[in-house]
Amino acid sequence: MKRGWICLLFLGFLLSCAGLVAQKWQQVSVLEANGEEEESTIAIADANSIVVDRAILIESRDGKVKDTYEVWHVYGHSVLLKERLRHDFAEGSRIYQ
Repeated sequence: MKRGWICLLFLGFLLSCAGLVAQKWQQVSVLEANGEEEESTIAIADANSIVVDRAILIESRDGKVKDTYEVWHVYGHSVLLKERLRHDFAEGSRIYQ
């Protein structure tokens, strides 16, 4: 009986983690201007599709550099991030959310 409860708890834990692992990224926009390291504001083509307080994934045009950032505020074509960029991203880099 005790072994059954342990198995059920473990199964519940695995199922609760599945949502974190299975997050699917969809491209929502591209950078309109270069985003340089240490900046916390990026200019994007379509800011209306960005959801505040959710993570975004920025991928360089060649696909070699990817990094996630939390969105703090959206204003016009600008997105303010909760932290500074850790990499340089060229104009045309893809934005996923």
